[in-house]
Amino acid sequence: MLNFGTAGIPLSTKPRTTKNAFYLLRKMDLNALELEFVHGVNIKEKGAKDLVEHSRKIVVSAHAPYYINLNAKEEEKVERSINHIIKTAKVINIFNRYSEINKNVVFHPGYYLKMDKKEVYKVMVKNIGRILDYLKDNRINVMLRPETTGRITQFGDLDETLSLSQELGILPCIDFAHIYARSMGRINDYNSFYKILEKVEDTLGKEGIYDMHIHVSGIQYGKGGEKNHLPLQESKFNYRELLKALKDYGVRGTVICESPRLEYDALILKKEYENLE
Repeated sequence: MLNFGTAGIPLSTKPRTTKNAFYLLRKMDLNALELEFVHGVNIKEKGAKDLVEHSRKIVVSAHAPYYINLNAKEEEKVERSINHIIKTAKVINIFNRYSEINKNVVFHPGYYLKMDKKEVYKVMVKNIGRILDYLKDNRINVMLRPETTGRITQFGDLDETLSLSQELGILPCIDFAHIYARSMGRINDYNSFYKILEKVEDTLGKEGIYDMHIHVSGIQYGKGGEKNHLPLQESKFNYRELLKALKDYGVRGTVICESPRLEYDALILKKEYENLE
């Protein structure tokens, strides 16, 4: 089974609050919401507790702030990045106490900064390891999900993300639109998507396939990879072939739509998926 939902509060939510977002999603027959802490964690732990009762039947995850760089040269930037992820984890842990599937914390690990990629990988292992130690010591029960990134300057191609997940005992967020953009449009057909799923299973086992967290959007790319997200039907990203590959492979988990059309494109994804034989 796949859950479908939006990256952030749906556009048609009125007033645009997280509580109302949960009600609207259920009304639209969508059942997932990724809290988008783009510029900072704007829900406190008390606020999360107040929201829990309104989130029934919605799979809740969160995306940590975008300005994270666990490979920053300045130690204070690394510390701030670690703190952003921990603060995000504390919020999701509130939801997780009421439903074990509300556990996923997605984040962009950082940038290469023109350093050797193998050295950057070691830094990422060390600093994500520090976060995991904190979560364990403080009994914060979440799943950290490093995301496959869309720009070639960003740490997080598919192999790096899977290797990192395997080494640290965590799971990835597979953003297929980012992979498409990073490949300059080459990875965009059924066989390519199916091979990614095979690689996920080969690296992480059945858990990697039966507990996937996926991002999908239309996307525009240039020489450096991702430029910006687009509505599904205004992009050349082949989301229909992706959905077919997900269904044929028996993938379970959550698909989050990051399109500018949020809930409208999330519904397109859900209906297309359900109509596949």
